[in-house]
Amino acid sequence: MKRYVELCFECDTLDKAEIATAFLADYATESFDTRTTESGVNLLVYIAQEEWMACREEAILSIAEYGRLVEEREIETENWNARWEEESFHPVVLENVGCKAQRVVIRAPHHSVDIDDNSIDVIVSPQMSFGSGHHNTTRLMCRHILSTEPLDSLLDVGCGTGVLSIVALKSIAQQADAIDIDPWSTTSAEEAARLNGIESRLRIILGTVEQIAGRSYDMVVANINRNIILNDLDRYVEALNEGGYLLLSGFLEQDCDTILRATATHNLRLVDTLSDEGWVALKLQK
Repeated sequence: MKRYVELCFECDTLDKAEIATAFLADYATESFDTRTTESGVNLLVYIAQEEWMACREEAILSIAEYGRLVEEREIETENWNARWEEESFHPVVLENVGCKAQRVVIRAPHHSVDIDDNSIDVIVSPQMSFGSGHHNTTRLMCRHILSTEPLDSLLDVGCGTGVLSIVALKSIAQQADAIDIDPWSTTSAEEAARLNGIESRLRIILGTVEQIAGRSYDMVVANINRNIILNDLDRYVEALNEGGYLLLSGFLEQDCDTILRATATHNLRLVDTLSDEGWVALKLQK
């Protein structure tokens, strides 16, 4: 079993913590959390110990302008999972989402939340994967999905818990493939598919985007980070049906022009841009 470390970076402001998060996402980090303190914000980062040892010096240097490493400690995986879920994962409610449903509720199995006919109920079990719905980019991508007309097929790249696939399958999509390189993520997504009763409509794939070669989709969603998006953009476009939608997020406003220049080389049309506290989500059409 992998050993993990919890890193605590001290940041002056939440904005700096968000920027540090974006930089650290380029490494093999698996989850983030923020805690407000009297002196600023503590950014908690979770990463496999072996991966951290390989990138430690470079990662610390990359965010020196935004945060200082004040603590690093090895953690017990099982204990951390339980503590994170109990202490940090609270239900997320998206209001006025602009579709048939008036709101989306993203919650864990143990949460008791009132769900009515105007709500999309999404149950996830995050464990050590990204995708509890709390991050700005997840919420932005949900809004893009819910602003789209019904479609047959969707590809969720870097799926984490599978939250975006589940939102789509409960609103606009008939079938979805969800892919991630992290076994924690695919395990979480498989559990989420079971909890939401959509196992027959959601195919979980452990691996890289290369493993969907030859398949095509009406929508491709990738909430990852700038570098991975730029590296794999050709494959996303190749997998997209003509007239299909490409949703991209996981990057900051200052990276938006770089992403758009890359998408322009594929003749993708920008349909809509959403932003929240410096994070951006793009909706493009082939």
